[in-house]
Amino acid sequence: MFSNIVNKKVVLNSTTSFLRYYSTIKNTTTSPKGFKTGTYACGLKKSGALDICLIHSEKECNVAAVFTENKVKAAPVLLSKSLIEKHKNTGFQSLIINSGGANACTGPEGEKNAQTMSSLSSKLVNAKQQSLVMSTGIIGQQLDMKKVELGITKASENLKDDWLSAAKAIMTTDKVPKLVQKQIEIDGKQVNITGICKGAGMIHPNMATMLCTLCTDADINEEALKSALKHSIEYSFNSINVDGDMSTNDTVAVFSNGLAGNKRIESTNSKEYLLLEKAMRQCATELAQMIVRDAEGATKFISVVIRGAKTEKDGKIIANSIATSSLVKTAMYGEDANWGRVLAAVGYSGADGVVPSNISMWFASGNGNDIGIGQKNDPSIAMQFLKDGQPTPKDDEKAAKLLSNKDVSIIVDLNNGNQHYTMWTCDLTIDYVKANSHYRT
Repeated sequence: MFSNIVNKKVVLNSTTSFLRYYSTIKNTTTSPKGFKTGTYACGLKKSGALDICLIHSEKECNVAAVFTENKVKAAPVLLSKSLIEKHKNTGFQSLIINSGGANACTGPEGEKNAQTMSSLSSKLVNAKQQSLVMSTGIIGQQLDMKKVELGITKASENLKDDWLSAAKAIMTTDKVPKLVQKQIEIDGKQVNITGICKGAGMIHPNMATMLCTLCTDADINEEALKSALKHSIEYSFNSINVDGDMSTNDTVAVFSNGLAGNKRIESTNSKEYLLLEKAMRQCATELAQMIVRDAEGATKFISVVIRGAKTEKDGKIIANSIATSSLVKTAMYGEDANWGRVLAAVGYSGADGVVPSNISMWFASGNGNDIGIGQKNDPSIAMQFLKDGQPTPKDDEKAAKLLSNKDVSIIVDLNNGNQHYTMWTCDLTIDYVKANSHYRT
């Protein structure tokens, strides 16, 4: 499992508190070999916090990346996408990230600024190719390039094994830095993966408003790396929701430099590939869940578990319909076991394999494991509200107690197949409205 994750409580207001998940991973020798990070506070953020992050590999890397599906794409997204296509996913050594400004909808000047960030950072670390670029912050404002260029220069002068500072430097409305590390063994060699990400609002499947970088010293060819990233994202970042909005800047990129010394992974059918794919998926899932736990104004982490689906596609469609329902999310905030709202979301989801008379439903504390038709269904943590399409006797007091937990789950068993799918979301709260009604001011 992941190293050293602890919980600390952050008070949102006088009546609401939620467990925020801080990473306490230390900057140890378990970081991927050959990677260093540099950070600096150049003044893009009013708070004076870190806002520039430079990641450098001493050896050229294969890279795979996935970008926002929003038709409106920020300048760094367009540039990074074109660089990866131009160099066919190979030969990269550096990534430059700024927070405090999205560089989106900024026209030719914004495109020029992204190019400057790319060229300057790669030059300073003696990389053969231009750096990939990520930016995050308010849309429609030009970056102060005097500050940015100074920040990049200072970050390049202070490269070290400090991933926690890197995670802090890319935060915007995040309350906590998001960092994971994992080690596996391939061919008798220790392979290391480190990941950082940011995101707390504008979160929706098919890429949310988030930036994520995974770095590994595994030796894997570019096509296999692309496959592993695609798989990892499908069951992590494409399986979370906060508010249904999609950003202009979303990017997930993975860099692999091969310094672990394992035999190069070529086949996506090999056991070595499957080990790495699993580890990448675990890292991405942990980071994705951190985003939901740190969601703007959230008081609950909600697992939406669909069982008995005819196809995985049906399961995902239904899970997404429930996870994006404002009525369901507000009911969870109010600790109201309003199963009718959930059932309605199942019905209008558009999934084919929905037979109303087959559906059973539970609410539970925790992650929803072992809840459903034929499962353990421990009555101390779960309560059934629907059986074969009909309501079951309800204990309002017990239901409210279950939903008073900070980690809760909604389990819908379609009883129409053997496929399942899980998404993660949060409640919709007054504090979310407050945070987003005054975001620019």
